[in-house]
Amino acid sequence: MTVRITELRRAAEQVAATGTDPDQLVALLLWSLAPGNHLDALRRRIRDGPGVSGAPALPLDGDGLQEGDGGGGRTPAARLVAAAGAVALTHAEDALAVLARWQDRQVRVALLGDPEYPRRLTEGWPHTDAPGWLAWRGTVPGDGAAVALVGARRATGYGTGVAAWLAEAAAGAGAQVVSGGAVGIDAAAHEAALTRPGGTTVVLGCGHDVLYPRTHARDGGLFDRILAAGGSLVSECLPEDEPRAHRIRARNRIVAGLADVVVVVEGRDRSGALLTASAALTRDRLVLAVPGDVRAPGSVAPHRLLVEGAAPCTGPGDLLAALRGAACVDVEVRRDADPDDPHGRGAVAISALPTPVRQELEQAWPRPLRLEALAQRSGTPVGELLAAVTRARVAGEVVEGHDGLRLHEAPPGAS
Repeated sequence: MTVRITELRRAAEQVAATGTDPDQLVALLLWSLAPGNHLDALRRRIRDGPGVSGAPALPLDGDGLQEGDGGGGRTPAARLVAAAGAVALTHAEDALAVLARWQDRQVRVALLGDPEYPRRLTEGWPHTDAPGWLAWRGTVPGDGAAVALVGARRATGYGTGVAAWLAEAAAGAGAQVVSGGAVGIDAAAHEAALTRPGGTTVVLGCGHDVLYPRTHARDGGLFDRILAAGGSLVSECLPEDEPRAHRIRARNRIVAGLADVVVVVEGRDRSGALLTASAALTRDRLVLAVPGDVRAPGSVAPHRLLVEGAAPCTGPGDLLAALRGAACVDVEVRRDADPDDPHGRGAVAISALPTPVRQELEQAWPRPLRLEALAQRSGTPVGELLAAVTRARVAGEVVEGHDGLRLHEAPPGAS
């Protein structure tokens, strides 16, 4: 066992974040891989172990796992391994394979209590169910302002337009946008935020080796673009853990825990977004809900939250005001903005339209432009333009008539 533990320690050093004791990571891996153990039991052992007072800490000390002790030593790390039962060689080989897969994908790992473990997730510990570890690709989520935008996979055009509108405003103001990486509302929020200052973080409901959802996880897909833009993909799962229902539900608490404000955009009566909202409330996070069509199934979840006391989110103004209160976000205000505008349509230096499209509509004001002409003049692909126009219509930035599109309000300097 001595040689195997030495190999494990060396491999763990390759994936451990700054401040993480590789022996602690080895011990936790062996615990998780041993038959009959699972992460809930791991969290209980961390919670009930020695050293947990004030700042969160693992019940593991700096001495770590001893060479050749077979899991029977007296150090906390060794006791954790011993609690999993005899450390069979197959468990050590499995742990080595996990560490190798994380290394291949450039995954880093922080344990609860480590310097790089996100501070927000530790708030309320041990009463909140923070993951024992967090494995991430890209940039570890920081402590700056953050908003979670969540909702239905089978989203409407209205829902995705609102999600993108809110994400653009929040990320443009410097707040990180957090969501679950699913199709629908999640994807719209990630797409809108990934190139803006706040950036975006995906919380996976599976391991880093699993291509899910395939459309986002494939080469060149949304997840690769998020990483290229400086964002992050985080998970509490082992590399090959499949996206089972219990894992997808469990990741909602991490989404809520990483944010200052949670916004439910759309969702049906049994939507996972309601679980995220519930997790947010247990962590004293502010929950907002987007009003929708009372006849639409996707309005059930946000409307239920509104009845239960959630604050309404009718535009970027509501969201940014909530972020200012929760995280002291400074928002740039346009000179032509109306400070009394309750919907924030003029309050934030954000347009739902690409700059060339906005400029063409400003030059044409008050005459409308047909979509084909607008695409040609601005040099914007029709597909990209349609998506932007949908968001702009939801935001009240443009109106559409039989003769084309025009800005809802006169641009600055128009006579």
